[in-house]
Amino acid sequence: MLKELVPVLHGALVWKLFCVRFRINEQKVILVLVNDRKRLDYYALAHLEDFMDRKYAREAVILFSDKSVSRQVKGMHLKAPARLCLWPEETIKALYDYYSFYKFSDKIVFTYTDRPKDNKLGRVLRETPIGEEEAVCLGLYRLRRVPELKRQAKEPDESKHKG
Repeated sequence: MLKELVPVLHGALVWKLFCVRFRINEQKVILVLVNDRKRLDYYALAHLEDFMDRKYAREAVILFSDKSVSRQVKGMHLKAPARLCLWPEETIKALYDYYSFYKFSDKIVFTYTDRPKDNKLGRVLRETPIGEEEAVCLGLYRLRRVPELKRQAKEPDESKHKG
């Protein structure tokens, strides 16, 4: 039992430090890109402002562990202010363990599709015929519809990724 609680407690500490560092409040959303599926991350970035509108947020914090995500975000030309944060993958996993244990905010989303096994985003992609864009809008961001996407950057090619 204690072995399972250690990552959760570590994640709670990570969350507290994250809140202080980025002054997290009700005006900010947090997008955690885990880089498992490049197209999923692309659509998460492309519809980030739609999510911000739904949550009445003015700013975003984008958390990631792969340096290439920084270039991808800059290529998207987001209109809303967004702070980028590069963190080690293990720290992000600890934060997700805490979030899985206790849903501390509805303004943070993770693009995991395989953690935990019953992950809703992963299940939507595996068990329904919808694609990544619809899964992001309807499953991840819980928007009422899939907004028209203004192509901001070239979509990544999944064949070059482990995805």
